[in-house]
Amino acid sequence: MTPFSDDDLEQFYRGIESRTDATPRHPRRSAPVYRPCPTPDKDAFGSEAAANEGIGRIRQVGRRAPTLRCYRCDCGSWHITSSPPRVQPPARDRRGRHRR
Repeated sequence: MTPFSDDDLEQFYRGIESRTDATPRHPRRSAPVYRPCPTPDKDAFGSEAAANEGIGRIRQVGRRAPTLRCYRCDCGSWHITSSPPRVQPPARDRRGRHRR
């Protein structure tokens, strides 16, 4: 096998560069922007499933709470809490009356 000459290598690399330049580029997605965590002392989970697994581990070691649930935090992660879910106030119509 004969080695490449400098001219052959230059032609080879120019071909690769021209094909690379012709390849359409997709715009990059920007990373989601999250707020600072309002409860940084709590354990943060990356998904709801991971938080639910954490609840299962808490129950396996015998710690009991009236209710345990997970919720999505403003920071983008999931936390575990024993407080009941917040109740949303009833929606109002255009005149300010509660919808039924």
